[in-house]
Amino acid sequence: MADNEVSVSNSKIGDKLVGRDDNSLNFTNQYSGSAYLEDLYLKFEVEKNANPELKALCDELNFLNTQVQNEKVIGLEAKLIAGNKQPIVDYALELKQKFYMKLMRTSQYSMVAQDINIYILSKIKRTFIMEIFTMICAGESELKINMLIAERIINPVKTDLGINLFKYTEEDIMGMIFYLTGNCHIKWAS
Repeated sequence: MADNEVSVSNSKIGDKLVGRDDNSLNFTNQYSGSAYLEDLYLKFEVEKNANPELKALCDELNFLNTQVQNEKVIGLEAKLIAGNKQPIVDYALELKQKFYMKLMRTSQYSMVAQDINIYILSKIKRTFIMEIFTMICAGESELKINMLIAERIINPVKTDLGINLFKYTEEDIMGMIFYLTGNCHIKWAS
C-alpha cells in the first residue's frame, strides 16, 4: 500500500468517518415555543372582535416600518447586491412586499397583532445582527449563512408562532428578513 492510501475493513463507525478536515455544521434546536405569543393570540381574538376599526400603528412597529436615519438609504436591491445576493434580488423583493401586505393587514386593526409582529420582527432583527451578520463579517460561506438563517431564525420563529394565527409561512419569515433589510435595520455586507 502507498503512503497516501487508506484502507478500512471490518469496522463499525458510531459517528461519521472523516478522511481529512471536517467542515460540517451541526445544529441542535431545543426551542419549545413562546407562551407569550399564545397569550397574545387569545387577546388578539378578543380585541379583533371588540374593535374592528383600530388602524393606528404603535411607535415600535412604526419604527420597524421606517428606514433607519443613520444609514445611507440605497434600497433592498442595492443592499443585497452589496452582500453578493444578486441571484435572489427578485425573490427578495417579492417576499418583502408579500410580508409587508400581511403586516399591514394583520396590524392595522389590533394593538395585540402589532405586539405579535413586533415580537417576531425584533427576534429576527436581534438574531440576524448578533449571529448571522457576525458570520457574514467573518467571511463564512453562503451555504453556512443560509443554514444558520434556517436554524437560528426560520425554525425558532415557526416554533414561536405556535398555532400561527396569521398563517406566516417560511417565505413570510424570509420576507421579514428582507423587510428589515430594506428598512436598514439589518444588512448583508459589512
